[in-house]
Amino acid sequence: MKRTINKLLAKATGYQLTRAGRPRPAPARRGPRAANPVRKPSTGTDLTVAEGWEKYAQGRRKATGVGDVWSNPKLIGLDVDRPEDVVPYLDREVFAPFLGTSDVMLEIGPGGGRFTEILLPKCKRLIAFDTSPAMIQVLRDRFSGDADKLDLRLSNGQGLPGVEDGSVDAAFSYGVFVHLQHWDIYNYLSEINRVLRPGGRAIIQHSNTLSELGWRQFLRDTPRQLNRHKLHMSFIVNTPELMREFVTRAGLECVDTRTDVARRDCITLIQKPE
Repeated sequence: MKRTINKLLAKATGYQLTRAGRPRPAPARRGPRAANPVRKPSTGTDLTVAEGWEKYAQGRRKATGVGDVWSNPKLIGLDVDRPEDVVPYLDREVFAPFLGTSDVMLEIGPGGGRFTEILLPKCKRLIAFDTSPAMIQVLRDRFSGDADKLDLRLSNGQGLPGVEDGSVDAAFSYGVFVHLQHWDIYNYLSEINRVLRPGGRAIIQHSNTLSELGWRQFLRDTPRQLNRHKLHMSFIVNTPELMREFVTRAGLECVDTRTDVARRDCITLIQKPE
């Protein structure tokens, strides 16, 4: 009975009675339970970009054509019908005309080597950096006959360690910068500036969020990205204009931003000032 009276008093006046019958302030009431409590990410989902792709690679070490799953012409907006035509088409339309041939090339994030295959004939030496030990082994197995000219290096994702300043004629990256965060994009561009010789060139493919296909990609990524840090497989928000600004601020020249070839994305053509 006394407990019921105390509850009524507390609700009406903010006070309740002690055992001695004296009034005292009632303890603060607990608020209602949140309808949608903050969800803690599941274990293993908040991986760095490097850790995420190593996990991907570990599950596909024995598969053939690792990375070829990304060669979907309809998804990326290419005017070819078959996945096997994607890389030759890109090479014919963009890579070969801009890069030509040279002594030393550098590739950032070769993955399973689908672009490494077309870069090797363009140079005397190809330095390839990847953050995944499993991918490095895939490349070593796939290009065992090119061991004398393919220099495979494991990267920590923070630069191009061990490459001397001004020692590279051309740099290339495809399928990597779409996943990198803006700080990493700028850092890699600064590193490219450091290692390129004056007049050296670079090709970087990256996301173009505001293109029609780029916006579809953004909407696909949205549900899994809500209320969490960026997942390794999600595309970073980017545009040709923003990339051009990053390129310029890294001390490089933006020659062109091609959005007419792979229409989901942008292929930025870069040159280091003479």
